[in-house]
Amino acid sequence: MRHYVKAFFLIFSFLFCLFAFRLFIFVKNDIIILIFNPLPLFSRKRGPFMNRKQKLGNVLIISSRKRMLSEFQSYLHSVLGEYLTFNTLLREQATDPSLFRGYQCVLFPTARAMETFPLTLDSSILQLPCDRVFNHMFLDKIIQIPPHERVYLVNDDKYSTLAIISQFEECGITQYDFVPFYPGCKDTESDIQFAITAGEPQLVPSRIPNVLDIGNRIIDISTILQLCEYFNIPLQTVNRVSRNYVNQILHTVKTSETYYTNYVQTEQLMQVILFSLPIGICLFGADGRIQFMNAKFAHAFSLPSSNFEGQPFSECLPSAYADTAFDRNGDWTILLSDQKTQITLSVLSMVFPDTEPVFLAFLPDGRSTEMSVSKDEKTEESTFFASSRTFSLSLSHADSVQNLMAQARHLALFDFPILIQGESGTQRRTLARAIHNFSRRHHYPFSVLHSPGNDLTEASLLQLLAETNHGTLVLSQVDRFPLSIQDLLVNVLTNVHGNFFSAPETRRFDVRIIAIADDNLYKKVEKGTFLRELFHLLSASELQTVPLRRRREDIPDLLNYFLLQFFHNTDMTCDRIFSEGLLRFLKEYAYPGNIHELYNLSCSLFTRYSSHKLQLSDLPTYLRSRQMADVSLTDLQYQVLSFVSTHPKAGRLAIKNGLADGETFVSEAALRTVLGELSSAGYLIVHRTKGGCEISELGRMVLEK
Repeated sequence: MRHYVKAFFLIFSFLFCLFAFRLFIFVKNDIIILIFNPLPLFSRKRGPFMNRKQKLGNVLIISSRKRMLSEFQSYLHSVLGEYLTFNTLLREQATDPSLFRGYQCVLFPTARAMETFPLTLDSSILQLPCDRVFNHMFLDKIIQIPPHERVYLVNDDKYSTLAIISQFEECGITQYDFVPFYPGCKDTESDIQFAITAGEPQLVPSRIPNVLDIGNRIIDISTILQLCEYFNIPLQTVNRVSRNYVNQILHTVKTSETYYTNYVQTEQLMQVILFSLPIGICLFGADGRIQFMNAKFAHAFSLPSSNFEGQPFSECLPSAYADTAFDRNGDWTILLSDQKTQITLSVLSMVFPDTEPVFLAFLPDGRSTEMSVSKDEKTEESTFFASSRTFSLSLSHADSVQNLMAQARHLALFDFPILIQGESGTQRRTLARAIHNFSRRHHYPFSVLHSPGNDLTEASLLQLLAETNHGTLVLSQVDRFPLSIQDLLVNVLTNVHGNFFSAPETRRFDVRIIAIADDNLYKKVEKGTFLRELFHLLSASELQTVPLRRRREDIPDLLNYFLLQFFHNTDMTCDRIFSEGLLRFLKEYAYPGNIHELYNLSCSLFTRYSSHKLQLSDLPTYLRSRQMADVSLTDLQYQVLSFVSTHPKAGRLAIKNGLADGETFVSEAALRTVLGELSSAGYLIVHRTKGGCEISELGRMVLEK
């Protein structure tokens, strides 16, 4: 079973254990509180202050839609009906404040509905907007929509439509291009063939053939908690809501079919659920090696990536805890790398029959784990080798790359300006980051000035230098800077960087400059499109990155690295999921976009994988069309290829006779020549001895063309 499948059931086993030992999880102010419940787990027994005839209060639900009133009333009654009375009122009937006498709380469907309510209610009445979320029972249906599709998201108004799209994104459903559609919008997107609606199928354009109705949004647990807190309702009541959430997720798993294609979809669904949990979690085995870590946990410790499968758990924490054994139940107070912030780390041992114990590490204090990503980490570093903050970043066996790393490591020890030249997609910015992290400036800022416009002022440039003081400033794509900006850089850098002690105190900045440019910046100097003085300011030392076509031996390892990021499964390697023909193409392709293109291509192939090996026909359209652009077959070559496609394992004699039946006569020598040509082009596979000939994947693509 895959690691993340194990992780899924381990997490819910953990939740079950909490319930089984009558521990109640209550979330308030972003803090997770564990409360011991002395009553039976889901007991309906009331405390001494309750009786069956007396309720704690009356709640009035207001909406302009009868269906919503009915659904809200039914749901809330099923959860809190033994404590509260829930009544409903259409918004247009709310004309007199006297209608609200006897009610302690008024519920509105949205915050906007509450803000625009025309009546002024007594201050003793709690006015509460309902937080609503989409029904997670439909997750398995949603992800069956093909990735990268444009999808109408249909609801009855703009506000709720955008809210649902935002909730999808928060849950990690980002593989679709959602187009909001609500009353007043026109159906101008003729290419859209899918629509998702939250209980409003009548609003979907009639031409859309694929419509998924996920029902009205349900009331979030946060609203239930607010009612419990306001009316002093026993907290164990919320167990029922928690149980419903767990049941919804379990329902998603149970309804998934056992076929391998749907199993892959279930794996992806589990990843969405685990990665979107509101607390940071990490699973590691008895050997201390990580089996799963979600983004919340990684971000809490300022780790650059959540892909740590197989790494020692202690190495992901601050270095002071490298020798700590987290092999027992307990809480640890961890001092983060900033030497200021402390965080509580709880570890729970989970033992299952016939297996070694598994340890669940989590952050029970509800610490916010949002990691602010600076503007310099938006592209190559965050996308490809974010976990490689040193010179092991390249995953390369090529001598040229190893030499580049050694040279960069040496330059990191000094403060000379560095000019990094190379093709786009060759990790130039990642290399700049590695130099910064290996230098004495690694505790100070790393900033990027990327393609500024002509409106960049000297004051704003000086401000950037001030913010980066003692750190590293990267001038990204400096060869594309306008001449006016180049001139500004010469003036500022000459005074600030070149003559530190003679510059005014307001311009004394200790900043290391790294410039990034395309190949051969000096040619632009000779053409007059780049200032010679700026070139000499930036090129005290130079590094030249290596294009992927010159390090082809690294392509399989890079593919496996990306596939591990996507599948979180070390078994899903390129040899396993790619056909021989597709893998050969991936190894031989020129990659004008370099590693960036290889990453995007890996992502595209991952989304197409279900159960069978991917073929050449699964390549993106631009590659298939490029591959076929120069294909030109003679009539005889086409006839031979067509015959072999319908007669696999046919030998030369069978091919010759088959062509003759179609009144095409060819000599033995000419046929041998044609077979050789088709084999050299990769269209045919010619077996030795009596194996005959077979058409290749590429040959089938040629025939389809």
